[in-house]
Amino acid sequence: MIVNFGYITQNNLAQTRMKNTTKILVLFLVALMASSCFKKLKEDLLPSGSATLIANGTNVSLGTPTAVTLLGVVTIEANKDKSGYTILLNKSGIKEGKTYDLKSSTGVFTFHHDGTFYSPSTGTLEITKFTDNKIVEGKFSFDGNAIGNTSKKMTASGTFSVNIIL
Repeated sequence: MIVNFGYITQNNLAQTRMKNTTKILVLFLVALMASSCFKKLKEDLLPSGSATLIANGTNVSLGTPTAVTLLGVVTIEANKDKSGYTILLNKSGIKEGKTYDLKSSTGVFTFHHDGTFYSPSTGTLEITKFTDNKIVEGKFSFDGNAIGNTSKKMTASGTFSVNIIL
C-alpha cells in the first residue's frame, strides 16, 4: 500500500506552474478582447462630432451633437441651454448632395434660440455626407418667424458633422 501525503515532487511542481501559466495567459487574452470590445462599444454609443450655429449674426455655442436612427428616421440634435436645432429625416430619403426645402420638406426641422421656437419661411438643408448608420454631415440656412409671434424674425445658418450612435 502506497500512501500519498501530498508531497510536492519536482514533476508535480512543474505541472502546477504550467497549468497556472496557461490559466493566466487565457485570462489575459479574454480580458484584452473584452477591453477592446468595450472600447468599440463605448465609441459607438457616445456622441461625437461638431455643430455650428449663427443666429441673427451671432455665433451660438452648442454642445456635442447627436444622431440616432430609429424606425427609419434619422434624428440629428445640437442643443445647449436655450438654443439649438433638431432635424428629423426619413432615412431612406437621405442622400449625399440632396437639398431639402425647409418650408415644404417632408422632414421635420425645429429651431430654437433663447427659448423661442422659430418656423422657417424660407430655407434649405443640404446633406453633404451620409454613410449609412455611421456619419451624417450637412449645412442649413433659413429665414423665419417666431412661432406665435410673426413680428419676431430670425435669420440662421449652421453646420453639423456627427457620428450616428445607433
